[in-house]
Amino acid sequence: MFLVPAYPSGLTKRLRWLLAVFSLPLLSAQALPPRPALPPLRVKAVAPDVFVHTSYRRLPGSAAPVPANGLIVRTAKGALLIDTTWDPEQTQQLLQWIADSLHQRVQLAIITHAHEDRAGGLAVLQAQRIKVYSTPLTAQRFGMLFPRATPPTPALKPYTLIRAGRTRLELFFPGAAHAPDNVVAWLPRQKVLFGGCLVREQSAPTLGNLDDANLSLWPASLRTVTDRYPRAQVVVPGHGQWGGPTLLTHTAELLREANRRKPPTALREPQANR
Repeated sequence: MFLVPAYPSGLTKRLRWLLAVFSLPLLSAQALPPRPALPPLRVKAVAPDVFVHTSYRRLPGSAAPVPANGLIVRTAKGALLIDTTWDPEQTQQLLQWIADSLHQRVQLAIITHAHEDRAGGLAVLQAQRIKVYSTPLTAQRFGMLFPRATPPTPALKPYTLIRAGRTRLELFFPGAAHAPDNVVAWLPRQKVLFGGCLVREQSAPTLGNLDDANLSLWPASLRTVTDRYPRAQVVVPGHGQWGGPTLLTHTAELLREANRRKPPTALREPQANR
């Protein structure tokens, strides 16, 4: 309760107005509900020695936190990591989980394209002297998008095979799609295909962020992946729930629907890089 002295009527009105104005920010701040915490980092096995890591971030315009998936592969030579989490803090938590749960150190990390949901924790890996590789195009685009950061080592070719003990990891660039540089990963022994953001989850109603997408080439790139990996049993998208080869079919249907719309610029969704 505010007590206003008995000043002349004009002054009293001005004091009341000033009190009302300066109390508004305080009342507004008190009325704001606390921002809910992000869901914790999640790691789940999807095949022998293969785990999906899922991190979260709030994006402008998104009612719920946006999940982003990557892979951990346990090998006889140490862990292989496909993509970081959204940010350094969750990437540090991921490395700690690998050390505590798998009792391994990450020996090699792959960045599948130059967006924050793939490389947001890159600096954490570099600080721990973990080798981080990408294609030359991804390294180039990373340097353009994040000029103050150190890009990954541009060592991957359009087709690269990595061997670690009995584990074979195939990295393949099928062509532009969600991004000009999106790479997929294939584990033939476990029959796991990491489609990344080239593939959408089964419940996705749209193709998601299209800021860097090539809708003309995406269908052909998707067909290349589908034809190259017919034995895939587990397909992991860049966002959302993994499943089987039906995710490839669903993504193809979304592309057909998107390419029927005109003009193409209406398809762009202004979101953060993901």
